[in-house]
Amino acid sequence: MEFKLGEDFALEMDAKDPLVGFKDRFYHLEGSIYMDGNSLGLMSKDAEKTLLRLIEEWKVLGIKGWGEGEIPWISYADELGNLQAPLVGAEENECVVTGGTTVNLHTLVSTFYKPEGKKKKILADELNFPSDLYALSAQIRLKGGDPDEDLVLVKSRDGMTIEEEDIIAAMTDEVQLALLPSIYYKSGQLLDMGRMTEEAHKRGIIVGFDCSHSTGVVPHHFSKWGSDFAFWCNYKYMNGGPGSTGSIYVNKKHWDEMPGMAGWFGNNRSTMFEMRQKFDSAGSATAWQIGTTTMLSTAPIEGSLRMMREAGIENIREKSLKITGYLMYLIDEMLSGEPYN
Repeated sequence: MEFKLGEDFALEMDAKDPLVGFKDRFYHLEGSIYMDGNSLGLMSKDAEKTLLRLIEEWKVLGIKGWGEGEIPWISYADELGNLQAPLVGAEENECVVTGGTTVNLHTLVSTFYKPEGKKKKILADELNFPSDLYALSAQIRLKGGDPDEDLVLVKSRDGMTIEEEDIIAAMTDEVQLALLPSIYYKSGQLLDMGRMTEEAHKRGIIVGFDCSHSTGVVPHHFSKWGSDFAFWCNYKYMNGGPGSTGSIYVNKKHWDEMPGMAGWFGNNRSTMFEMRQKFDSAGSATAWQIGTTTMLSTAPIEGSLRMMREAGIENIREKSLKITGYLMYLIDEMLSGEPYN
């Protein structure tokens, strides 16, 4: 697209924007231009509506809300997971909305990290979000290892980005599991997750992704890529509210695995209330739930998901690239000379 200077061109872009109407469905901070969606998305009227509906159901249904209402609470996390699945390129029942981001990482790594012999290392990188590295170190210790030896961190050449070739080179025969971010939060570098999955699998390495900084703005194709697992938060670009429930993806090829941190909400729904002493896996991503769905932290996500499905993740990505390109053009044209350089 050929950009131009001037307010008229900017207004023309707005007039032609197929997503322009969605702005009015959000609450805005008076007197501010909000550019913190990478940390906390704004409240939408759609999210507010589903939260208020949940509160009303609690008020009028009480405990009956687990089996009644617009979406019975017992299956709420699964229903929302299936709402989210197309946004990340997942198949039915491969996603579930559950837990907090780091807790979800713990339950996934506790399942898929199986050190044996010399194949005992976890591969990550030094630019990964610190909480992920804390969790990986803890899981290594729980399996009897030493993070100083068994957690391999790919080095950054410039302190901002990671070369994909360096990641691949670090995929040695000692690596059992790799955990990588979809986007490096310091620079916005988008990792080629399809390529990373392919290269890891060539070497017999389980690979998962932290997609907290990409879900809601970038299309994903987890099932097509064959990625083993992924997890993300829903309070950034998904606009689910502060501390909202996270999400996980588990490829269906792993559904027969026993979750490393099992809990009653991962149990088969048909036997759940028989209160058996032996865990009966739900046989889908649902099995990686641990505790009861935190309904008040989950309800806003429903409204956000429905709105995002309506907008279309491909359309969101197209607009993201367009307005970023426009910003880069304006910087080059207006801020590249004195006194700015």
